[in-house]
Amino acid sequence: MKNWLTQGLGLCALAILSFSSCKKDEVKATLTPSNNPTLATTTTSPVVLTQANANQTAATYTWTPVTSFAWSDVEHPYTPAVTYYLQVDKKGNNFRAPVSIAAGNGPSTAVTVGDLNASLTTLGIAPGTATELEVRLNASYAANSSTYSAAVPLTATVYKVCLPPAGSSTWSIIGPAGVDWNTDVPLTYNCDTKTFDITRNLNAGDFKFRANNDWTVNYGSSSSTGGALAAGGSNITVAAAGTYTIKLDLNNMVYSIQK
Repeated sequence: MKNWLTQGLGLCALAILSFSSCKKDEVKATLTPSNNPTLATTTTSPVVLTQANANQTAATYTWTPVTSFAWSDVEHPYTPAVTYYLQVDKKGNNFRAPVSIAAGNGPSTAVTVGDLNASLTTLGIAPGTATELEVRLNASYAANSSTYSAAVPLTATVYKVCLPPAGSSTWSIIGPAGVDWNTDVPLTYNCDTKTFDITRNLNAGDFKFRANNDWTVNYGSSSSTGGALAAGGSNITVAAAGTYTIKLDLNNMVYSIQK
């Protein structure tokens, strides 16, 4: 019995040794980009973001992509897909916790005021404060593999997103003081004053307020210098062209206009 057990253990050891000798060492393939992307901007800092300009361009970046890749220790090389992102972080943070903005396929990326404001708000930047930032291009080409451009500076001031009360109409001015009687010029809700506002160049001429780009609900006034509003009231006259701030106060049914 003892001899049988000893012989059995010897055979098992020989089998394990034979298996181990046949196992090949694992060879890892490597993928190396030919170059780092580059990033540049002609945007002049500081950039002051405002909700009224949310759809306008805040900053434009031009960049060059990764041109090719080199493989080693791989039998069938291929060209991987590359996804490009703009990464933004506070200056001096070394991109430890950046926010990313899709950059598309290049060679330029225009970032809107609204998108940049949303990204910077995610970074915890306080509204109304000019903040120094850094922006770089991230070229992501494989799982957990990226190459980066050098960083470029950006100084920006964010705004607090302000939405009108639920169920509010959209308000505008219409008339030749703005453009003409067929073109609405939208007003923006001001959360601090609870008014619908606009600051812009006006022509000498008349205007009225109206809701939802329609004449069903419209307001005018017998005063051209601010005061009480009346439903379907008189046209409001701007005596001289210039830059004006208009505020529509629906809570008190008054308006103000100041050059």
